[in-house]
Amino acid sequence: MRLTSLLKILTFAFAASGLLAGAQVKTPPSYRITGIVVSSIDGAPVPHSHLTATLVPQGAHTAGRQFPSSLGTFDTDEHGRFSIALPSAGMWRIVGSARGYVTQAYDEHQLYSSGVVLTAASPVIDLRFQLSPEAVITGTVLDEAGEAVRNAQVSLLELNPPEPDSAPAAERTHASASTDDRGSYEFDGLQPGDYRIRVQAQAWYAIAAQQGPINTESGQHQVDPALDVTYPLTWYPGTSDPTQAETLELHAGDLRQADFQLIPVPSVHLHIVPETSVDANGRRMPTYPMVERISAGEDNFVPVSMHIDPQGTIDIGGLAPGEYEVRLQGPGQTVKPAIVNLSEGAAQTLDMSAAPSMASVTVHLDGLAGADVDSVRVNFINPEDGHNVARDNAGAYFLSGSFLQRRQRAPNRTIEIPPGRYEVVLEGKANLYLTGITAQSAQANGRFVTVPSGASILTLHIADGRSTLTGTAMMQGKPSIGAMVLLIPATLGEPDNFKIVRLDQTNTDGSFELDDVLPGQYILLAIDHGWQINWKDPSTLRGYLMHGIPVDLASTQSLRETVETQAP
Repeated sequence: MRLTSLLKILTFAFAASGLLAGAQVKTPPSYRITGIVVSSIDGAPVPHSHLTATLVPQGAHTAGRQFPSSLGTFDTDEHGRFSIALPSAGMWRIVGSARGYVTQAYDEHQLYSSGVVLTAASPVIDLRFQLSPEAVITGTVLDEAGEAVRNAQVSLLELNPPEPDSAPAAERTHASASTDDRGSYEFDGLQPGDYRIRVQAQAWYAIAAQQGPINTESGQHQVDPALDVTYPLTWYPGTSDPTQAETLELHAGDLRQADFQLIPVPSVHLHIVPETSVDANGRRMPTYPMVERISAGEDNFVPVSMHIDPQGTIDIGGLAPGEYEVRLQGPGQTVKPAIVNLSEGAAQTLDMSAAPSMASVTVHLDGLAGADVDSVRVNFINPEDGHNVARDNAGAYFLSGSFLQRRQRAPNRTIEIPPGRYEVVLEGKANLYLTGITAQSAQANGRFVTVPSGASILTLHIADGRSTLTGTAMMQGKPSIGAMVLLIPATLGEPDNFKIVRLDQTNTDGSFELDDVLPGQYILLAIDHGWQINWKDPSTLRGYLMHGIPVDLASTQSLRETVETQAP
């Protein structure tokens, strides 16, 4: 019995040791990202740079999405090498930074980058992380005599690709600066991209003259013509026409000089005759003007000199030729807007009682109920320049980007805009999209409307249920890393049809995700290193479209496709 028991114990011990050995073999893999950080210009290692790693939630698109907190900062050694131990598999977003370099995600282009995908089968990946040296723009602003212009407002505008169901690509303000006492300005830390620069300034010697006293005998404000001048809004390299502005294409490490010499032009005086408004005692109620310059892509409040004569006529001086929005409002009065084009000349009169009629557009949102009504914003986009002429925000109305004090909480909203042709674009709650427009006293064609002066009604038919397209890009039987993925509307190039091209960039496993896509027919294609080609050129794009994949996305559909990556 004792020998038998001993044999049983030994047998059990050997079996247990075998189980332990088997358990050691099945230990979970160690997940790790290794590699080297180098300069994108010459490939030289970037020592002591900093990296962060953030797990991308499943189903989240990499561009423009908020991520959870990172695991902390990991530094490279003196040779730019790094090794990051990670707690799990998944898609990781790696961001690098270093002194003198742009902070950017792995293989970042514009708003897109590649996620680093780790799996149990591939727990370790080695990266060559390229950081772009910062680009810098410097310049000086001089007056007509070659003297420095102090406190000139310099705006750096960045040209970005369009977002889903948004306005055409237009400039957005990337940074602003004021010139110093030498007339100098600087924009540093810039990523590669396309930029434009504009300057707004006042002639110092004209300010005091334009704000001088009124002649007590004539009741008029008189200014020496030599001092009654202003600087026009000036775009680099020195034009007041935004369509003639030069686009600065910055590459990694570029140092560009953009100097201005401002040339004064005779100031235009705008004489505003307000509508007569009296209080209960018969006294004239004062009105106050606000002047905003309308330029391509943006609106700008203009500092003006103002005088009111005994008859109540408002004289606004210091204006340069151009298009302006003028709004008058007094205590207890509604806002009175008008659009005026000021041409070269001494003076121009705007009679608010006889001002050209605006288009009063009542917008009815069909297909929405409850809180959805308040979550939708409606934009009217000028298709010529991408300018957002009117924006309504759940009952608070904007005209040329400015707030109009008016509140409603109903499916019907009224917006006043200049008569013309516009593209209607929705913003707000995700998953909603425009299916059609019905017009009364206006014309509608696809997503575009033409509204006349006076009253008109637009019924926007809205549906809920955008689509998602995911997939893998392959090249010669292997996942294509860092390829540009394009989802192109089949109606691209046809007038009055949807024309926004959706973009993504493949991850290290070749995967891509295009979410929030409007239902419709598209062509899907992937281009290896596609960021290097002019894909916006129709003739260039046409050659790739022939080898794309037709995709028909229904409402709320989630579709998966495998696409062969084309050579650039």
